[in-house]
This record gives sequence, structure tokens and C-alpha cells, in this order.
Amino acid sequence: MKKANCTVYIDESGDLGAQRGTKWFVLSAVVVCKEDEKAIRATMEKIKTTLNVREIHLKNISDYFKRAYIVRELKKCPFIYMNILFDTDKFDVSKIPNPIVAYNYICKYLLQRVSWYLQDTDKIADIVLSARGTSRDGELISYIQDKLFPYERNDINASCFNKVIAKTAAEWDMLQLADVCATTMYLKHHVNYFGFTTPCFAIALSDHLYKRNGKVDSYGIKYFTPDMKSGVDKLNNCLVCKK
Repeated sequence: MKKANCTVYIDESGDLGAQRGTKWFVLSAVVVCKEDEKAIRATMEKIKTTLNVREIHLKNISDYFKRAYIVRELKKCPFIYMNILFDTDKFDVSKIPNPIVAYNYICKYLLQRVSWYLQDTDKIADIVLSARGTSRDGELISYIQDKLFPYERNDINASCFNKVIAKTAAEWDMLQLADVCATTMYLKHHVNYFGFTTPCFAIALSDHLYKRNGKVDSYGIKYFTPDMKSGVDKLNNCLVCKK
């Protein structure tokens, strides 16, 4: 296999607990060419210096304008990302028995789209997962390598990938870019305590969403099942600027 010329960074936002997690769960993959990582890291260092933070974790930075600054600077960087969205209120336990199985299916859908992008652009990538620091890290790596990649019916082109590893954001700073992408997509769907969503950060990054044949739907943004997408129009009533 040829040497990887890209890296796929995977992170999540929300809690996938069945009927007890957050309403929305987002798993995001960010594809970055290795030759662009130095410039992206420089941008991230500038952001951390300006905000006086050690790491960029959007959920821990609640100030609206600090979040806006982070997104404004990162959207200048070259990357592509894709997301799988899961509405936990519509968790069908008759089909999916527990959150771990659901996560595995979500991961399959995400890696399908990553492999389509890599295949269409003639790229090969390493995968870096955001580590939880538990045995689940190793289980997920084994699931990807032993269950997802070997079987054609999963519609994942395994030849587009090299190694799969798990790291913490502190160990591997580029995972913080995936954190921003996942969290902004989550904020677009999450209705806060006051009844508002915050879609503007995700909109600012929308040019970076994966598009196939000009389509974002089902590519850059894929809802786990069609019925999970059906309620999204209601979120328009949660906009601050809604008349």
C-alpha cells in the first residue's frame, strides 16, 4: 500500500445514551492532507495564545465571541469534514440493542463517506480516533480493522486506509479541529435551556463539508435514519432571528 498522504481525525459531540443521553449525538471525521497540518497547527497555536487556553475544546469555551473567533480562524484552513447525526429520542432498541452497537453502526456510516471521498480524490489516509482512555478504544480499533474493513458489503474501500490509532486531544492536537467540527454541528441541532439553537458556527464552516456530485445531504451531513431528519425543520423556530 502507498504511504498515507492524509489523516482522518474522528471525534464526537453529545451523549449516545438510549433515552438518557443528549437528544443529539454527532460523530465527525475531518480529512486533512499531511502537507497542510503544519499551517493548521500554526493557526491553532495562534488561537490558543489569543484565548490563553492550552487546548481548543469548544464545549469548554462558552463565550459566544470566543467560539466565533475560533471558527473564523479555522475556516481559513484547508480540510474536509463529514458528520453522522443521531437523534437519541428515536433510538429503536428493537433494532439496536444498546449504545455501543449504535456507535458501531454510526462509525460504519462515517467511514463509508470518508472512503468515498478518499477514493474519489485518489488519497490514502491514516485514522486517528479521539481516545476515551478505556478498553473501548482498543475495541473500536479492532472493530474497524476486523469487522468494517474486510467485508465488501460494508461499502467501505479499505484500500484507502492505512493504520488506525487512538490518541487524546492533548497527545494529538489536530484532534481539536475534529472537536470543533463535531461541536459546531451539535450546536446547530441542540436546543439550549432558553429554547435556542446556535447554527451560525456550523454555517461558517459549511464550505468545508464533504459534497459528492454537488450534494451535501447524505454525504457531508448524514442522518442515521430518515425519520431523524424529519424533525429538523422544527429547529428553525429555535433561531434567535426567527420572526
